Parts: sequence; C-alpha cells; structure tokens
Amino acid sequence: MDEAPIPGSRVRATTKHGTLTVDDIAAMQPGMARLMDELSRRYWVLYYAAKAGNWELAAYEAKESEKILKTASAARPKYRDDIATFVRLRLVPLMQAIETKDWRSFEEAYQRGIDDSNMYHDKYNKRFIRFRLPDRPPEWFDLTSR
Repeated sequence: MDEAPIPGSRVRATTKHGTLTVDDIAAMQPGMARLMDELSRRYWVLYYAAKAGNWELAAYEAKESEKILKTASAARPKYRDDIATFVRLRLVPLMQAIETKDWRSFEEAYQRGIDDSNMYHDKYNKRFIRFRLPDRPPEWFDLTSR
C-alpha cells in the first residue's frame, strides 16, 4: 500500500545557512526562461567552436545543452515529450556531426535545431521568441583548438 505523500512544507533540509523546506527548494528551480537563456548561449558557443575546429569544446557544449534540456524536462513536464523529440531528432545528429568532425553535416543539423526551436516557440504561443545566431563568436572564449 502506498503511503500518503508528505506535504513539501513539512519536509525540511538543514544547510549551513539555515533550514529549507522541499517547497522552498522547488520554488528555487529555474524556469524555462532561465534555462533557455543558458541553452541559447551554449548553442551559440558550440557553433563557433565547431567552426573554429575546436570539436572538443563543441562536444562539451552539446553535452551541457543536453543536460539543460534534461533539467527543463524535469522542471516543466508539459514539455517533456517535445524536449525528448528535439534531443532525438536535432541534438543527437548534431552530436554525431561533432563526433565525426563533419562541418557540413554539423551546419545542417545546427540550422534544423534553430528551425525546430522556432516551431516549438510557435506551438507554445511564444512566437515572439526567435533564436538568431550572433554574427560573431562570444568574446569570453578562446575557441582555438588544442
């Protein structure tokens, strides 16, 4: 027999800074706006890393992007199926192109990811959100291949 769930306000964790309830911790979880901001920056970096031939950095940014999408899927279950589809159809081919260091396949997969991003924004009534790859690489990274 399943036990009744304990209300999150009653489950507490103690840190060196004080006590938090599960409800407090849940309220701190990032929303989609924060997660998508981080994802867009990583997606930007991975493009220019691959373009510079720094496939190792591109692979790292792709894996980090996948982690962000996993967090988004847990934080917002209503998007779970679409996120899984995006990972399978767009992120996996991008990672495969990175692994084989195939710039042409990479560039095609990258653009399909942008197109699908826009499609999902349309689907969820966020038509005002459109990712645009910046014209230059981020200034805070040395993209030189090691």
